[in-house]
Formats: sequence, C-alpha cells, structure tokens
Amino acid sequence: MTPKTKSSPKGKKPSVRAAQSSASGSAAPKTIRIPITNIYDGSDYSAAIRIGSNGVPANVILDTGSSTLAVVPSVYDGTKDTDMEPTSLAQEVLYGTGGWIGPVVNTAVSFGDTQGDEVTLPSAPIAITIAQAPNNFTGVDGIMGLAYNSLNTAYDLKAFLTGQKVNPPVTFPWPFPAGNWTNASKQFSELTRNMTPDEVDPYFTALESQGLTANKFAFYTLRSWVRCASNNKSAITADPWNQGIFILGGGDDGSEEGELYTGDFLDVDVLHDVYYNVNLISVQVGNRPAVKAKPLQPQYAGAASNCIVDSGTSALVLSNDVFEAILAALEKINVKFIGSIRHAGAQNGISSSLLNLAEWPDITFNVTGANGGSVALTVTPQTYWQEDFPTPGTTQFQISPAGSGDPVNQSILGLPLMNNYYTVFDRSQGKGNGVVRFAPIKLPS
Repeated sequence: MTPKTKSSPKGKKPSVRAAQSSASGSAAPKTIRIPITNIYDGSDYSAAIRIGSNGVPANVILDTGSSTLAVVPSVYDGTKDTDMEPTSLAQEVLYGTGGWIGPVVNTAVSFGDTQGDEVTLPSAPIAITIAQAPNNFTGVDGIMGLAYNSLNTAYDLKAFLTGQKVNPPVTFPWPFPAGNWTNASKQFSELTRNMTPDEVDPYFTALESQGLTANKFAFYTLRSWVRCASNNKSAITADPWNQGIFILGGGDDGSEEGELYTGDFLDVDVLHDVYYNVNLISVQVGNRPAVKAKPLQPQYAGAASNCIVDSGTSALVLSNDVFEAILAALEKINVKFIGSIRHAGAQNGISSSLLNLAEWPDITFNVTGANGGSVALTVTPQTYWQEDFPTPGTTQFQISPAGSGDPVNQSILGLPLMNNYYTVFDRSQGKGNGVVRFAPIKLPS
C-alpha cells in the first residue's frame, strides 16, 4: 500500500470491546508462527485469516500503520454467516491513495495455522468495505491493522437509523444507496460531521487483552516490493525473497535466534499509542555529517511524533527536510547519484545495469532508544533500491518525500527499514507504550 494519511479522532467515548472468549484465561498465551507473502499486493505483506461460521479465508495486509480489521464484500458475505451479528456501527478509513466505508459486524475470526495452531475470537468486530475507492486493496482481501485503539474509530448510527425507520437500526445490510466512492464519502462525512466516534478494539488488542497471546508480535521480511527475477509467475510465487514470517505473541524469546536474526536487539522507545511513534533525532548518509530532523510542529500534535514505523508502507516516506538532507548528502558523495534517482523516478525504475549498488552509501536514521540514548538504524542500498521490480533487471528507488502538499514534519520508516532488521513490536515493555526492537536480519542462504 502507499503511505497513509489519517486524521485524529474527533473525540473519545468508551471503547467497543470484542466479546470475551469462553477460553479466555483457561490456557497460557500462544505464540504462533504464521507465513506471510508480498505476492498478492505486490508490496505489503499479507496473511490468511478465517471468518465466520464457514471459515471463509481472506488474505489481509498486516499493517502497523492502522488499526482496523476490514474485508471486501466479494470475499465475505455476512448473509451466509450464522455467527454474524450486525451492529449499529459504521466506519470510514482513508489512506493516502483512497479508502473505504462500511458496516461493522461481529463474527468469529481465526488467525494462524489452519491445522490447529491458531487463535480465535468468537465475536470480533470486523468491517465490510461496501463503498471503496478505485483500486482499493488490489490483489488482497482486506487489512488487519496492528496499531492502537485510537486509529480504530466507528460511528454509532443507531439514533439516525431509528429516525429513518430502519428496523432493526443496524448497518448490515448496508442501509444507504449504492453510489460511487466520491459521493459515498461525501455523504458519510456530512452525516457524521457532528458525531463523536467510538473506539473499537483492534483484533490484536482483543487477542492480547483476553490472554490469548502475549502483547507483542514480530516481522521477518526481505523485500518492500515483490521480486520479479523472471517473468514466470510460479517462480515469483515460490521465490523465498517474496516470503516472510509473522510471529504472533512472541518473537524475541530466543527461540528464533540463529534462524531469523543475528546479534543483539536495539530497543527504540514508542512515544505514543497512536501509531508506533518514535523520535527521529537525525539522519546520516555514509560518512557525511548527521543532519538533525525537525521536530513535529505543535499544530500537528495529533500525529504524536516526527516519525513512525509502518509495515504497511513500501517506501521510506520522509518529511521534506529529511528527504532534502539525504539528497544533498548523496550529491556530495557522488553527483551522478542524483541523476540515477531522477531517471528512476521519471522512467518507473532504472536498468539495474546502470547501477552499482556497491558505490552507494548506507543511510542511518538515529532515533531515541528505550534507555533515552540514541539508536542507529541503518538502511542499506540493497533495500532503499529494490531490484527486479516491476520487471526483471529494473530497479526502483524506495525513498520519497512527503510532498509539497504535506507540511507535517513526520517521516514514515516503512519496509525498506524493516527489510534490514527482524522487527519486534513489544507493547508490554518500555515506558508505557512499548518498544520496537530491531535485530540484524539473517538473509536466506
């Protein structure tokens, strides 16, 4: 997915909780190893969940930059699900390149290995994306947001529906006329303009709060775009560089050491329970002097910090000051670098034969660590340039600016950073909101 733009909630009301599992507290929290892949979306990593009484499979993006669990109606039909219970809630979620609107229903949702190593919430809130922007969720069936409650808000339309004589006053079946995305979004915004949304428990939050898993998860990824080393679809699907691992409820207990990562973890403080907000101190390109990153402006306090770590962004999308600092340093090192970047941007990539990645420097982002000091997170040329995409022998530059229309000093450290590190999001540690732990990734042999 492309970088996401989200607004802060208009206000807070008591959170809508997932129904308690009858098994809650009866067994130790599970740690489950789940295969993930980027082949369906082409960039973001997805995993399979199962929905409702029929266990309908859906491939959903695993996204630490959002919090909503949502599926497309072409995959999940609530009328055929005997576990489904409609609600009076509706959600609208906007991303940088689109979004969706739809009802919230409660039903069983399972995550993990279909052979039995899985966790199930018997009544989990899940949205159905009735009205969608064009090309929304291309190649996948939905999204599982892994961030915090404040990004997962819904509007309770019970009073409105009662006034419109909708009986019962629920949002499924969808009680509004079908229409194009632009009109649907405008109408929904007008309807909810003066409403205060509820917070809805994200799926992972519900799992850990009910004791089904520990309050952490981990990613092992190697690419930010699918690797197309050939034109053979079967070979692309089987390519180990297009596969990854998601560890639900664990990942840093030592059991994976030697297989997925090497060395010690670097712990970075999570500053706020909105996104996985961290503090970017400075950026350094090769041996050039580090350049301080501007702080988040006071008028954008709802964004919480000047940097986030986001598994659902396939590039390093940097605030304009950080992006310009990187370009200036690259030009100082080798003036030809800027020409290669501009060529790649204008031509949808550059021939790999025109690049010698051994000449390019590492880029280091210095962020505030869990102990208050500075932690250096390094992105190599092999990940900020992505080879063999969209065709064999083509290489893409994976660093971009937020753009002139976005004045917010907030950088998004997406998959090109995570491709260098086995990354654990441990919400149980740190000063209150958790830590993100980074250990050098072990590449496949």
